[in-house]
Amino acid sequence: MVPPFPVPTPSPEPSAMPGHPRLTELFPPSLVAARMPRIGEWSPVPPAADRGAWEGIGNDTRDRVLRAAASTLQAPWPSLPASLFARFARDGDRWDYQAPAAARRERLGRAVLATAMSPSSAAFLDEVMDGVWALCEETSWVLPAHDFRVLGSHGRDRGLLPDPERPTLDLGASMTAVLLALTDAIVGEELDRIDPLVRRRLRREVSTRVLRPYLRRDDWGWYDGSTAKLNNWNPWIHSELLLATALTEESDEVRGAVVSRIVQGLENYLAAHPEDGGCDEGPHYWWRAGASLFECLETLTSLLGTDAGVFGHPLIRAIARYPLATWIGDGWAVNFADGPARPREMAAAVLHRYGRRTDQPEVSAHARALRGGADAAIPEAGGPFDLRRISDALFDADWQAAGPAPFPLPVRSWLPDTQVLVTRAAAGTERGLLLAAKGGHNDESHNHNDVGTFIVALDARPLLIDAGVGTYRKETFSPERYGIWSMTSAYHNVPIVNGLGQPPGPDFRAAAVAHFCDGTTDELRCDLAAAYPPEAGLTRWQRTFRLVRDADDERIEIGDAWGCSAQPVSLGLHLLAGGEVALADGGGRAVVSPPAGRGLMLGWNAVVFTASVETVPLTDPAFTRVWGPAIHRLVLTARRPATEGEHTLTVRPNPRRVSRRM
Repeated sequence: MVPPFPVPTPSPEPSAMPGHPRLTELFPPSLVAARMPRIGEWSPVPPAADRGAWEGIGNDTRDRVLRAAASTLQAPWPSLPASLFARFARDGDRWDYQAPAAARRERLGRAVLATAMSPSSAAFLDEVMDGVWALCEETSWVLPAHDFRVLGSHGRDRGLLPDPERPTLDLGASMTAVLLALTDAIVGEELDRIDPLVRRRLRREVSTRVLRPYLRRDDWGWYDGSTAKLNNWNPWIHSELLLATALTEESDEVRGAVVSRIVQGLENYLAAHPEDGGCDEGPHYWWRAGASLFECLETLTSLLGTDAGVFGHPLIRAIARYPLATWIGDGWAVNFADGPARPREMAAAVLHRYGRRTDQPEVSAHARALRGGADAAIPEAGGPFDLRRISDALFDADWQAAGPAPFPLPVRSWLPDTQVLVTRAAAGTERGLLLAAKGGHNDESHNHNDVGTFIVALDARPLLIDAGVGTYRKETFSPERYGIWSMTSAYHNVPIVNGLGQPPGPDFRAAAVAHFCDGTTDELRCDLAAAYPPEAGLTRWQRTFRLVRDADDERIEIGDAWGCSAQPVSLGLHLLAGGEVALADGGGRAVVSPPAGRGLMLGWNAVVFTASVETVPLTDPAFTRVWGPAIHRLVLTARRPATEGEHTLTVRPNPRRVSRRM
């Protein structure tokens, strides 16, 4: 099999510049103009006519593809009436439209693969033609929740439906563009034999709806941060624009202009990126942030035939390590910000290549561990279908040949710019305690009001938890966001003072953040007072997170020392638990028990705090898939709130399973 990308000659002197790489200096417009290949001269995937490449795919993978593509041949294509698009504006639902739109795209992608794997099947090629035509006939490729007209943003009059004369360039549009571009690259010649108009229309629609609006308009906040926070949208959309440009844009002038604009857009993203490589959107979004950034650089360097040392840059290398830093084990990850505690969309093949290109074997080992014994390219049923990532993995010989590996599981990862610490009892094992804690601020991407929160896992099972985020609706990204329970301080492991949690905004942040470690202890300290509104009356709230590696007393300590300008009316500590919580007779102790395995023993000062346990019922599938029908909240309430005070919560492994009441 051939590699997914022609590998350029590396620079003999990898960049060691501090800060972010200056991509506009490494890949200036003059270099782009001189080296940008003409259309048809470069592709990351072989065409269907390259029978040696496609016949080299394993029989099991081939059979899965052909069965999936054949299963829908006789079914009508999913319908997308205007009323489905209008649901978002009317009642906030975004999935009634997105689900059939995604089903259309998955069906086309599977038909493309099936055509290349079974070129004698006219039915699969007709399926491709039908899919291309259906997508080209859609009024818009934008997702309802992102359309400027539906949102009434960027000077548009608010309406129910998208305006095809002024398309919005979002993730939906770019994903459709790259799907059509890969369709062109893989089976374009076969489509020409049916009718050349299909391919011509495909290219025209990609250019009209995506490439030219990107080049000619300046109202894309995700490009430069002018109207929206720079986050995963920037590298995600750019990774798809690069491929769409390389594979479908026929004008050499436009090709060069789009690529040079993308280089500047990526530099904007890197300039805003923390130097520690952290992703304040959390590990769920890293796969469309850091991973998409790598795909951008991989495509760019392959197109231009030089990597200019970019993969040796410290920031690019640091970004690759984030999935390792936030991995708990057994499918669980540290899920600060939006995202589930059990991530689903993890493109392990991309991470494997990222580790190879940055010469970090532990990164590639993590990718191999994520894959396990699963198919190297095709996701399991129900998972996301991404033709770009599937085709890359199919023709990555190193990835196909790579065997399983254990997770590296570093003993600690400290991200000083992102202000996140993840530390475990011992390196290379899921056994024992793990502590994840954060400082940060309340204007992070996909923010929750959670400065000073923490997660505790035992034997790779989170038990003091971050609940995550529910199914996205209109309210999720609106002024109503912080009325959603899972975004609030009250449902994170942070203090509540005078009945007040933390507000959103960049000024509400941790101060005096510092990390300390020695052979037996990891410690993170921060002052949370500035994360609360003035009405809370806090002058200080020093929180100390400590993991103690003691063979006779392995434990985590959460120390709080506070001061108030006046005696508070109320003061509470909230702990969200992902297991059953049993309060001990006599007070001051509780056990958090998972469905199987060891639990946690919690201890606190019962003279200072009373304790109660509340059940939080869950009905949203985004929560129940991870936690089941309920989680629990342990509330410690100060008996006599004092102007000054100190307290330490201790967390230890419970050597045995216990009943709910002791």
